[in-house]
Amino acid sequence: MSNDNGLVDEYEKLENLKKDIELEEELKKKIIDLAREKNTDILFGNHKKCFIKEYGRVVYPEDKTSLLELINKKGLYSEISSVSYPKLNSRILKGQIDKEVIDLVRIEKAFRLSLREI
Repeated sequence: MSNDNGLVDEYEKLENLKKDIELEEELKKKIIDLAREKNTDILFGNHKKCFIKEYGRVVYPEDKTSLLELINKKGLYSEISSVSYPKLNSRILKGQIDKEVIDLVRIEKAFRLSLREI
């Protein structure tokens, strides 16, 4: 039986990594749920503390044509030219942009976790 240049082994390794990443996402959700339950933004482990920060994340439509046309029509394109999504995100999250633009996106809750030594 031949080894097929290790491709199957490499594929197996990637499949295992994929499963680990899926488990990590489940674990992150459990951490977020526990922090909400405890009404806190810091949880402690034996060696690290975990900060849980909620933030708004702008989700743009897949077809951005109508969004770009509206931004151009509203005279905003020159301010955010070559659409700087970080600048646009900031304005959307702060409500500092025309409501018609905001209506073309959706804002999801997202969380950032960070670990630090205790």
